[in-house]
Amino acid sequence: MTSNPTKTKKKLNAIDYFILVAVVLCIAGAALRTFIGSEGNSLGGTITMEEYVVSFKVENIRNSSTEYFAPGEKFYLDTTGQYLGEISDAVSVTPALFMFEDANGKYTQAYAPENGDATRIDMTGTLRVTGYMSDNGFLLDGTTALAPNKHIVMRSSFIRVEITITDIAKVS
Repeated sequence: MTSNPTKTKKKLNAIDYFILVAVVLCIAGAALRTFIGSEGNSLGGTITMEEYVVSFKVENIRNSSTEYFAPGEKFYLDTTGQYLGEISDAVSVTPALFMFEDANGKYTQAYAPENGDATRIDMTGTLRVTGYMSDNGFLLDGTTALAPNKHIVMRSSFIRVEITITDIAKVS
């Protein structure tokens, strides 16, 4: 006697439906990203880079270091080598401010003493940079986030220094 194999109909189970939905969502996401653009701007519009002025301060550096902050001096981010900007105006210099604890345990402000080339100073200045202001803040060249009170290390051909960003304003 020959047996006829019974034909069984295969049904899709929950895992199969999940995989199908995931594939469809991936395809839809890729199409949407292509249509809208990777920068998040609607319908593939372009982002316009504009000039901004970034104000910064440097604390407790040698007095002779100010010669490396002349207007027009170009600076780069130390970590990535990305072009940051150039010094736009003359820098302002004050004696470095220190906090000392006196004999009574109270903190007192004191300025660094004059000591020739070894004199310690605080300095403020401005950099002219290119970027744009997004909903999430300022993006240097559209890629690197900068914000007030952020500490970054910048370098030029002659000096490497940590700065604190104090303000970011659009050039008018």
